[in-house]
Amino acid sequence: MRVLIFGDSITQGFWDIEGGWVSRIRKHYDQQMMDGTDNDPPTIFNLGVSGNSSDDVLARFDNETKARATEELAFVVAIGVNDARTKAGVDYSDPTRYRQNLCEILRLAKQYSSKILYVGLTPCVEARSNPVSWGDTGYTNGRIKDFDNILREFCQENQVPFAEVYEPFAKAEAESELLPDSLHPNDKGHQLIADLVTPGLFELLSR
Repeated sequence: MRVLIFGDSITQGFWDIEGGWVSRIRKHYDQQMMDGTDNDPPTIFNLGVSGNSSDDVLARFDNETKARATEELAFVVAIGVNDARTKAGVDYSDPTRYRQNLCEILRLAKQYSSKILYVGLTPCVEARSNPVSWGDTGYTNGRIKDFDNILREFCQENQVPFAEVYEPFAKAEAESELLPDSLHPNDKGHQLIADLVTPGLFELLSR
């Protein structure tokens, strides 16, 4: 089984010395192989690309998948924070476009597998993310939450598993600084995402 995990820089693993939440999940399965508790664990592919929105994931989804479709597949899609961004004060995307992209990604994924999991969005530290320090791009929790709600509703409507991230992450962020640059998690933040995604992934792969 190959698990293809699509996403953005948070999926890619920015600012985690262990490689991010996807790498942490892979480490869990690799350890099972090494200690002999599972002789056929899934192979985890991190297909996160910095700056990606649902437009970008959709554009590369089929080619990325075809290149790895030599075994049974499962998909994890963690995308939407960059859809919620603004650039020089102008909204990058809107709810209708985001929902359409989610639908098309799901349609493409179903051509390869019925094992599909969507991951909820992470919040930001709005006082330092609008704009961020590295450009004229802005992120607000209001926009991110709106897109997270769209994603949750989409999953409910299509009976697709959804890993809730926003609320537990926001609660933990309020108690401990998890977003040092206002947007990307630190080690603890990535571990939290891994902990939130792992149960849904385990259930998905057990089907």
